[in-house]
Amino acid sequence: MIPLSLAMLAEITQGKIVSAADEQTKNIESIVTDSRQLSDGDVFLALKGINFDGHKFCQQALEKGCRAVIVSEQQTISIAQVVVEDTRIALGQIGAFIKAQVAPKTVAITGSSGKTTVKEMVYAILSRLGNVLATNGNFNNDLGVPQTLMRLEPSHDFAVIELGANHLGEIAYTTNLTKPDIAVINNIAAAHLEGFGDLCGVARAKGEIFEGLSEGGVAIYNQDTPYAGKWQWRLTDKIVKKISCHESTDYYPTDVVLDDNGCASFKLHSPHGSSYIELPIPGKHNVCNAVMAAAIAMQFDATVDDIRLGLIDMVPAKGRLNVHQPSESFKLIDDSYNANVESVKAASELVANLPGKRILILGDMGELGQEARQYHHEVGAYAKSLSIDALLTLGVLSQSASQAFGDNGYHFNDKASLVAFLKSLLSNEERSISVLVKGSRSARMELVVQDVLEWQSSIANEEQA
Repeated sequence: MIPLSLAMLAEITQGKIVSAADEQTKNIESIVTDSRQLSDGDVFLALKGINFDGHKFCQQALEKGCRAVIVSEQQTISIAQVVVEDTRIALGQIGAFIKAQVAPKTVAITGSSGKTTVKEMVYAILSRLGNVLATNGNFNNDLGVPQTLMRLEPSHDFAVIELGANHLGEIAYTTNLTKPDIAVINNIAAAHLEGFGDLCGVARAKGEIFEGLSEGGVAIYNQDTPYAGKWQWRLTDKIVKKISCHESTDYYPTDVVLDDNGCASFKLHSPHGSSYIELPIPGKHNVCNAVMAAAIAMQFDATVDDIRLGLIDMVPAKGRLNVHQPSESFKLIDDSYNANVESVKAASELVANLPGKRILILGDMGELGQEARQYHHEVGAYAKSLSIDALLTLGVLSQSASQAFGDNGYHFNDKASLVAFLKSLLSNEERSISVLVKGSRSARMELVVQDVLEWQSSIANEEQA
């Protein structure tokens, strides 16, 4: 974060300074919204929501050596305060100000699935060209985006910002804060339907990203999506680039080949040249993500060699197709970070192409609205159509998936029962074993991954004893 004074923070947020001593007003370099993470000299911004109120922790912030607080309700404690109308809006104003001051070349990425992977790919490529700030974890909503922007330093050449949403208007808001040079829609799929209503609503919401595109900015989207018409009216004065996973367009792949680990190699075609690309992460669907990342990076003058070498070096985000090989015959793929219909289908295709006995473990997919059970049935039937040996489901809604899978579809109400069954299922298996674990954040499927890895570790320890 660039240093700011308390007076500057008040000006940015249209706030009023209360009880500020001179030594408290200068060189503020850290604004924190979680009181548990406060350190001496920080400024605490007290957010308020339906189920929480940061104002209750202002005294704790003072005790931790906090320099000042930003609040919407003046506090009766001896600490410098900037009193604003709404601390959520103030957070956005501060993030937008810092972004404008640093002025890095910026891309904003949204989509129903794959946006985090595209973000990591772009980060890896652009890191060959300069200093890059990228969104951490799931800091992609109306609170996370401004906190990401506040991390910008004068040394940053690029910013790669992920934008998520679960209701209309959220992406319009965060795009306006970000003011990207490039705005990207990776795809449209059934996700967050409780907030958007249907797929047309998803497409309209994602299309908001093009509203905040800076003058002369570039809009990039996947032309394979059937909902692209929902945002065409926003592109009349924009530079438009298209990618496709299947057809010849501005950026597209050919000659896709998967190795034994499910990792793809392909030929990338672009207006700037062609190159053969190898991906270090599994999944044929990541070819399309890589093409999108290439299209983005090339707008910032990355070469085909930068694309090729950057993608080789990319590190997948935690819970995003992390491959564990605890033994020569056992492969576990952790894709537990999140899930929607299209990403579960992509995961099913991945595990179906792996060697040996193939098992998909699926937790509930969240926020799918009134048709949630039908969507779970759909992914179960899709898994059944592939060469998957067993589907193990955990939760409530996912029972519809195991029922659609039929024979060798098993449902469990608790994690311990699922893991115990997996152990029995594999106890006498002579073939190699490939297991993929997936589910929405609310399903906590990372705990299943943890238990399976601990089980495999105990087997290895017993063999060494």
